[in-house]
Amino acid sequence: MSCLGIKEFAARCGVSVRTMEREKEDGKLPPHRVIRGRHVWTEEDVEAYIRALPRFDAQEVQS
Repeated sequence: MSCLGIKEFAARCGVSVRTMEREKEDGKLPPHRVIRGRHVWTEEDVEAYIRALPRFDAQEVQS
């Protein structure tokens, strides 16, 4: 089982570490484990979280 820290989690989501910290504080991230004082998530949980994010299709804006 591979685990990711908050920096790696943020990089996978394409956001800042601070954004991920806010999401964690708001209870929006999957459950994490604390290993040697470090908050980590399983790679499977991270992938499931990313798959569940809302998606949108950008359309060209015509002026």
